[in-house]
Amino acid sequence: MKKLLPFLLLLCLAACAPRVYTARDFRQQVQPRHRTVAILPFNVQIKPAPPLPGQRPRFSQRELAEQEYQTGLGVQGNVYSWLLHRGQRKDGYTIEFQDVARTNALLQQAGLSYEEMQTRPREELAKLLGVDAVVTGQLLLNKPLPLAAAVAINVLTPFYAISDEVTASLSLHDQQAGRLLWRYDCRLQGGGGLTDNAQNLTDALMRNAAKRFPYQRRG
Repeated sequence: MKKLLPFLLLLCLAACAPRVYTARDFRQQVQPRHRTVAILPFNVQIKPAPPLPGQRPRFSQRELAEQEYQTGLGVQGNVYSWLLHRGQRKDGYTIEFQDVARTNALLQQAGLSYEEMQTRPREELAKLLGVDAVVTGQLLLNKPLPLAAAVAINVLTPFYAISDEVTASLSLHDQQAGRLLWRYDCRLQGGGGLTDNAQNLTDALMRNAAKRFPYQRRG
């Protein structure tokens, strides 16, 4: 167990080495004409640790789908709060964000399910919501086996990892032809708790992503 301690400490540190894309004409041509941006519910996929030998999975497919849906809504609301807060700073954003309650009400009125909105053209969703662009997000959560159980049965393998790991991406699409304007990709890794709730996920992602969101005011 002592030999594992340095390894465990490294895994407990959240890390994000992002890859960022921004359209070349964003600052000169896109930003000046944009006024409002909507944030959609995040597309969340959860991969729980395999059950221990002789045990059943902890969650049924229905329970897992509901957890993904609720996490997607939670992260949507938390990202909205993060961007609103940063937008109030002097180096904040030049656009306003549509209230997520209005966004979700309009999506519901249009009869779009959580699954359907993930595959609809982004320009169609932007026009439906009456905004200039939409923010979408994808989160792939690899939930580990609890550390005590992993150590007890000596299965520290890629399939029985001890660290939470999240593959995350944020995208911004224009209402005009649904063109990709900005994309932020990163991987987050940390100790137990990173994937426990939507707030932990959002905080780990947005500490860096909010600074890279492309609508910053000019100095």
